Amino acid sequence: MQRAGQVIGRAQQEMMFDDSRLSGPTMLARRLLWNRAPSEQSRAQPVVVMLGPVGAGKTTALQTISQDCGDGVVHAFFDFERTQPVTTVEALAQIAFNLSRRWTARRAARFTRFTLGLIAVQAQLDELSHDQAKEALRKEIEGFFRSQRSDQLIGAVQTLADAAEKTKILPSVVAVTVKMVLPPLIRTLARRSLTSRAERWHADIPEAEGATPLDALVALNRRARAHPDEMTPWLTAAFLADVRENHPRMATPDPYSPCACKNPSKIRHLHNWIVLLDNIDHEGGARFLSDLSVARERHLRHNSDDHDALVVIATSGRWNPEWESAWRPPWQPTSKVNDLSQVVPRCRDAGYRSWYVNAAARNGPSRWYPVLLEPLEIDETARILEVGQFSSRCTLVQRATGGLPQAVHALAHLLGNSEIRPGGRDVLLRPDQDLPEADSWRRRLCDLGPIQRLPDIDIDELITVAPFVTAPWLAPIGATNIVSGPRVGRILTELRTTLWVTGTSDDDTSNAELHPWITKTMLTALAERPGSSDLPTYEAQFEALLHDSATGDDPVRRAYCQLALGRIGDVVSLFEADFHQRPHRDWIRRLSLVTGAPDNMSLARDSSELYRELVDQDFRDHPDDRSPIRNVLSRLIAASWLMSNPFAAPDPRLREIIVNAYRELAPQSRRPDVAALYDAATQRARQLF
Repeated sequence: MQRAGQVIGRAQQEMMFDDSRLSGPTMLARRLLWNRAPSEQSRAQPVVVMLGPVGAGKTTALQTISQDCGDGVVHAFFDFERTQPVTTVEALAQIAFNLSRRWTARRAARFTRFTLGLIAVQAQLDELSHDQAKEALRKEIEGFFRSQRSDQLIGAVQTLADAAEKTKILPSVVAVTVKMVLPPLIRTLARRSLTSRAERWHADIPEAEGATPLDALVALNRRARAHPDEMTPWLTAAFLADVRENHPRMATPDPYSPCACKNPSKIRHLHNWIVLLDNIDHEGGARFLSDLSVARERHLRHNSDDHDALVVIATSGRWNPEWESAWRPPWQPTSKVNDLSQVVPRCRDAGYRSWYVNAAARNGPSRWYPVLLEPLEIDETARILEVGQFSSRCTLVQRATGGLPQAVHALAHLLGNSEIRPGGRDVLLRPDQDLPEADSWRRRLCDLGPIQRLPDIDIDELITVAPFVTAPWLAPIGATNIVSGPRVGRILTELRTTLWVTGTSDDDTSNAELHPWITKTMLTALAERPGSSDLPTYEAQFEALLHDSATGDDPVRRAYCQLALGRIGDVVSLFEADFHQRPHRDWIRRLSLVTGAPDNMSLARDSSELYRELVDQDFRDHPDDRSPIRNVLSRLIAASWLMSNPFAAPDPRLREIIVNAYRELAPQSRRPDVAALYDAATQRARQLF
């Protein structure tokens, strides 16, 4: 029986450490769990910020971490979007409430210093002398300990919070929070000796200026009324002091259970606590983290190496310029000369070591640790769709969404069990009977909220400038402004800030690209806009981009615009002229960029029908002097252009045309580097899309 238990225990241990079954956020959280062995000093902890655009699954990531922690790791959750506006004290009160809940095999955490501070802040001591205030506060505190019955305690807290709200010491939303969290916090303070120690702590902090415990709490009360912001550092310090006191008795792994953390050895050790904060880019989130960090640093100045055990894992849908002293923005993958900033890692690649050790050149790590949420892999998309990962439905959804979780779930609902015909271009239209196609795409774009911080720019204007912000040469941070003046720059900056632009590395070059889901949605909404409207059309906007001075100097940019306007003959002529002149690897890269151009051809027509029409068009426009290379190129460019549309269902016949075209071009080349053409054929043959 004992041996069977050992075998089961080993099996559980192996499952616990099978990273392939874990999400990136869960893996990261486990890597950050190690706090210390009993003989070691505590270590500094990061403020992790998981980044992703709207729909990237940020809340889901926190939920998976919370589920993985279970009762084995003390943790708390707070959402800055659901509670608006929110103060640091309110957030701390809610987090203390969550941390002090009942944990299996652990006693509840006791936030004695913080709770006493809340009671003192709300006590009605106005118009009392100092001695009278001390006596009133003493009776107030003792009254809570005598009111341990639920109804009495709730009534006492209700009276206290109502009075504080009427005197405008507490905003109404904070008063509601206090009424909810104070009773359970007070119940954990069952012994008077605990509060006596907490009162002495309030007397020992610098703000108390050597006062007695009751004098210190009266001073906190006066400060809260005269300068409400000054009570925040005091109460934040109290909260962190409670964490440091409670942590050692509540942080050992559960007995007889496998430890999930990435501990460096099997010795007895302590785990960190985890605080999960959602939407810190909303009002109050950044201020909360700033207040928390300032309190931490202030404590360490007087108590070096006495770190608290809170790992903060937050989410944000926006990039914060404050992080750029240590980290490069996701759309800027290369560093400047002598720049010590690091590339923002993805969750699966992030860990404590990459945050702490790699920052030695900056005299210590940044308090911030931004990481990128990974898009869904195709096997994860397949599980959501309940189909095989090589099916046409899965391939279409993965291409269209770029693995954006919210979009994958939306398309799973939209497509249902419908059959996906090869090359179909209308499969992602919303089945809205009350909306024309243009409004259907517009509604989808509204769901993404890309310009919520630009109140003077609406969705229609975003759609209008789509060609100027989605052009592939505009995404990098060093891109020059193109057409339409400052509004394009503002919109593009907002798209970067809201994390729709990410960097990519391609050999020796570094690029950045706009997310395919928002790119194609914007361009399709423009293409489907009725021509009779007063707003600029797809053709007018791409003509403007084509004739921009910066575009005119670059034949590749010009070809991109020409293809977007359907002028395939001009594009074939360019690549035919360059075929023998340019290294084939560079020639293929330029071809890939140009054939990524959008189109405004009818969504009701399948790719195979449009392919034949495009090839015939090139024959009609250039009937004379057609070289064998041109014949192949017209097929290659037409098929590549249609296949690059991520909203069109994949068509195996077009992929076969592309593969054969590259193979046919190789024997006709006069250059020695034809291996690049064969490599391109092999690569396209292996690609699912």
